Amino acid sequence: MASKAMPPRTMQPAAAALTRRTIIGMILAMALVESLSGVTQGYLNPILPALGPVFAIDDPAINGIFLISNVSFAVLTPIISRLGDSYGYRLVLRWSTAVVALGAFTMAFWPSLWTVTVGVVLLTCVVGFIPLMMGILRVSSPAHTRTGVSVMIGVLMITFGAGGLLAGIIGASQPTVGLWVAVPFAVAALVASFVLPDAGTPTREGLAMVPLMACSLGLIGFVVALSMGPEWGWLDARTLLAGVLGLGLLAVWARIDSRLPGAAGNARRFMDLRMLAKPRIRAVSLATFFFGFASISYFGTNGIFLHANPEKAGYGFALSSFNIAVILALGSVLSLVSSLLTARVLRSFGERATLVSAGVLLAAGFAIMALAHGSLSGYCAGFALFNLSLGMYQAGTRALSVEGVPLEETSTAAGLNELALSVGIAVGAAVVKLISSSTADGGRISEGGLFAIWGALAVAALIASAASARYPKRVTAEVPA
Repeated sequence: MASKAMPPRTMQPAAAALTRRTIIGMILAMALVESLSGVTQGYLNPILPALGPVFAIDDPAINGIFLISNVSFAVLTPIISRLGDSYGYRLVLRWSTAVVALGAFTMAFWPSLWTVTVGVVLLTCVVGFIPLMMGILRVSSPAHTRTGVSVMIGVLMITFGAGGLLAGIIGASQPTVGLWVAVPFAVAALVASFVLPDAGTPTREGLAMVPLMACSLGLIGFVVALSMGPEWGWLDARTLLAGVLGLGLLAVWARIDSRLPGAAGNARRFMDLRMLAKPRIRAVSLATFFFGFASISYFGTNGIFLHANPEKAGYGFALSSFNIAVILALGSVLSLVSSLLTARVLRSFGERATLVSAGVLLAAGFAIMALAHGSLSGYCAGFALFNLSLGMYQAGTRALSVEGVPLEETSTAAGLNELALSVGIAVGAAVVKLISSSTADGGRISEGGLFAIWGALAVAALIASAASARYPKRVTAEVPA
């Protein structure tokens, strides 16, 4: 972002002029758009492994597709968010939705290894949905930003679980048929993107290519090193080269985009990292990183544990893929409930207390899973706390990530928070994979390895809670002038 100070630019009428019906309709339309994000992130998990025999590809090739997805998520997050501030939230949202819909249609109509690979990349444009819709919501009705974000996250949680469950059921006998699950959601989201109002005046500021390339290439190198380290070896030349180059380029990007005003600071920025100097933004970003580290990275281990045969592995419940999908779907219902209640909890108990509680709740979930892992009901009780925290922190951190920044930087600030989440997930997944590999016994994670994973993620959750405690004690929610 340019360093020159500029007045807030909005071209929408005052939020007070919007009727309650208009606001509700806008939030419902956003929920429809976000449902596409949830489904596309959930339905490929059960489908891609089943496509191996269909496309005659092995596990490394399937893992390669997941790697491409992880890299695309990290790279596109700041780019799409920044485009929203520059060229308009609604315009960029429509194009992003159209690209995601194209990916869903391509995979469903012409399923092949190449179309699925390309489609996975196109689907990652969903990373811009929440930052862009937060921009629309914050300009149109600032007082309803927290409520709108809570609804969007709730829909994301429930459709993530439902998407995986539907894909598993529909594609049980023929995996390629499961690719059709996202098609009706893509149509609905595309229509809803044209219902949303326009909001804000785009800055029309072009992207600064030098910091953009440093950020993008740095993220590619860093994520590739974390994802492929367990397979290549952490001391392998490829892992070290990708990791060192990635971190070096990210350091260059951070230096460029965090410059103070002055002779060198007049150059354009890709993302204004000076916003991290604000205590609330810094606290939320750090907490988001560790929340992502401690939560999303656990889903793979959760499936492995539930599917393991206790007679062979010494742990687990030998559940089928369908039963695991049911547990995930039920867990998503709890995430839906907690996310919908987050706006009220923020208002009643304060921002700091809400985020700190989410971290403690997440750590308690891992502690219960570790202590009661021999009982399905006991383990599910811990997993229930996990899902309650998941909905609470995702809604809370996203809503707070844009408070206190200029209106014209709303999407960028939200994108910075999404980037912290994505990188946290990647680092957490690498740590989980490292523990799994180092404690493997006969090709399976040992019981001691599971305790190490639960312990490491519980510690990360407590760090997220500690970071949340640095948030200013009470910040009044934004209200219309």
